[in-house]
Amino acid sequence: MNSLHISVAVISGFALSLAVASNAAATKRQDEQAKEILSQFEKTGESVYCLSLAAVRSTKAVDDHAMIILAQGGKVYLSELHGRCIGLGREQRYIHDATTNKMCRGDTIRVVSNFGTPIGSCSFGNFEKLKEISQSE
Repeated sequence: MNSLHISVAVISGFALSLAVASNAAATKRQDEQAKEILSQFEKTGESVYCLSLAAVRSTKAVDDHAMIILAQGGKVYLSELHGRCIGLGREQRYIHDATTNKMCRGDTIRVVSNFGTPIGSCSFGNFEKLKEISQSE
């Protein structure tokens, strides 16, 4: 009976070790992807407090700390999020708690799992305009 408990404990410990190692590898991949995405742009130093939701074409979470917003007219913005939005980089799904027809600094976003369960939240920072780095540079 004791050997069964020990075996279960060893298997459970091994499974936990695998899960931690897998999570570390996923985090490293997300960090590498974030660097690759951001390396395509340079910051302009120009930032705005809000973006009109009508002008927002799409969003892309870089990781759990930043989001790229593609806007009308080919404009691209980076919002460095306040707090870590746990799971945002992986899930790419969120609910924006908008009180106006704008996306503004300080607005809360809630990360949603593929089952629709909220798993993390944070808020937008300023929206800094980015310039795409041309291939010839």
